[in-house]
Amino acid sequence: MSHISLHSIAELSEKFGFAENLDLVLEESKPTRWGIARLIRREVRRRGVVTRRELRKTIEPFLIAAGFHEDAGAIIREVADEMVDLGEIADLRVENQRGYAALASRWIRLSDNIAVLLGTTATEKHRFHSYHPMQFLRRFRPRGLIIEDLERAGVYEQSFEEWLGEPEWKRFCKPVEHMEKLDELLTWHIELLENDGSPFPLSNTLIRAVRMEPGDYFGQPWDSGKSRWTSPGLLPEGVYIGAQPGHGERQWHPLLLKITSAECKSHFLNHGNNSVESFELRNWLLVALASRTGKREKVIVDHDTSELQFTCPLPSQVIRTFKLAGERSGPWRYGVLNSRALVDTVHPVFPEIEFCSVK
Repeated sequence: MSHISLHSIAELSEKFGFAENLDLVLEESKPTRWGIARLIRREVRRRGVVTRRELRKTIEPFLIAAGFHEDAGAIIREVADEMVDLGEIADLRVENQRGYAALASRWIRLSDNIAVLLGTTATEKHRFHSYHPMQFLRRFRPRGLIIEDLERAGVYEQSFEEWLGEPEWKRFCKPVEHMEKLDELLTWHIELLENDGSPFPLSNTLIRAVRMEPGDYFGQPWDSGKSRWTSPGLLPEGVYIGAQPGHGERQWHPLLLKITSAECKSHFLNHGNNSVESFELRNWLLVALASRTGKREKVIVDHDTSELQFTCPLPSQVIRTFKLAGERSGPWRYGVLNSRALVDTVHPVFPEIEFCSVK
């Protein structure tokens, strides 16, 4: 005989994993990413390939039953896109619709005591837990029993370097360019600036430039005077990252600038007429330029709280490593389980960035 159990909304939310580690009252909160990610994995594992529409149709009833009536589609997409970014699932098109597919499950060791399970596999014996309201990744201690459990499920270790992949700045190089160092990409763009740059006057320009003062408040070009953004006329001679206003008040286009007493030039940093990619290129060149001048861009690390605060817009590949190890705890800030282990892992891969400990 089957049995029917009655549950309150709060009990259902807890049962589905939507309310783990929530400090807010249920009616005032959003479902945790932990519970949503668990349902996404289940559907992708069960179907192999699932469209966004199918995913929403399956998961939305769980959210409604647990008392969450916000835009389910937006919440599910947000978590699914984060899972794609970190390699849990694949993003693809299914019959002209956006969808997701399963990837081979694997785990990555971040330290002797911390590892991350990626993929949709469900372990037979091990129960994963969330330790942060923003967490959706399954982290664990890489010990014998869980490793054996994963191996029985066909899940094996992947190195951090293999997960990270090759440096993403290389996609900004032409196929004929065989560059091995980020500094070479900067050299190439400086040559473009010299050959194709447009002259501009120091005395009367709307262009803004970034001061070489890593660690100071970065801000935005429209906040000139309150941040690292300033007038080119106030800077010594050299090469700088800059910006030029577009059509809107807060629409600015990234530039590379050359400032000398004899001549000033600007060159648009444009990659495929794609704004996101153009700013990603800007961020890589910002890191490269600071490294070349001997004043590397900084990530401030507080080992007491195990938090990392970056002080300039970093390339997305760098931020992805922070997401693998922890959760966003504020603007440009991530809380991780072991900041010392993360710095030991990440710094050799991104030597152009300085990781500074709080004294």
